[in-house]
Amino acid sequence: MLVLPFIEQNELYKQYDISEPWDGPNNRRLAARMPRLYGFHEARTPGDTTTNYLAVVGPETVWPGTKRVASWDVTDRLATTILIVENRGAGVHWMEPRDLTLADMDLRVNSPAGVSSPYDDPAVAMLDGSLRRLGPGLDPAVLQALLTIRGGEKLSEGGSGGSGGWELLPDGRDRPLREP
Repeated sequence: MLVLPFIEQNELYKQYDISEPWDGPNNRRLAARMPRLYGFHEARTPGDTTTNYLAVVGPETVWPGTKRVASWDVTDRLATTILIVENRGAGVHWMEPRDLTLADMDLRVNSPAGVSSPYDDPAVAMLDGSLRRLGPGLDPAVLQALLTIRGGEKLSEGGSGGSGGWELLPDGRDRPLREP
């Protein structure tokens, strides 16, 4: 909710009552007004209230909980550290204060309990601002390394390439949907 004023949704933010739960009586009335950019570009349906972009939280991630991460806390390269992931399957309401937890999430690519997408390969936003496509053969240990801020793992740029890597994605909107 706190990001709304920064994505041209200040009026919606003003209507949200932070003194009540996300699904309280007032806030529940805002549910159908989910901003378009909270859902997948071509896979969104009218009335959808499920966000497809989540943080991965945990003490060793960019999102450690109540404390903030400063730039000097990140000792891994910004280009090899994930900020936000795509998810299709966790069913997180766009106003719900819930994300994926590193300790509990499935580290296999395209698992509904982890990084997943209706597109051929899911994408992630990195701390350097780039987008990366995750191949279905990406080693779970590599995904875990990409999610931590100071693991010191030696990761080659883009991983192993092909379907097993994490390749640069110039435009996340320009991807084919997976066949059902």
